[in-house]
Amino acid sequence: MDSGTLKLFAAIFLFSLPVLLGTPQLTGRRIGSHVVTKAEAQALTAIAGLVLGVGYLMAMG
Repeated sequence: MDSGTLKLFAAIFLFSLPVLLGTPQLTGRRIGSHVVTKAEAQALTAIAGLVLGVGYLMAMG
């Protein structure tokens, strides 16, 4: 496999990991008086994963 393909797989993994691990932990938590739903938890962790994935690709070139 090409090194670019491996970097892309690693970025996809870094994007998916926070969503898979963070969603169950955030669902049902209170932020102030608001209870976080599953969809909101997925959106928040997807943003974190996007930052990780893009940051990894930028750092690796």
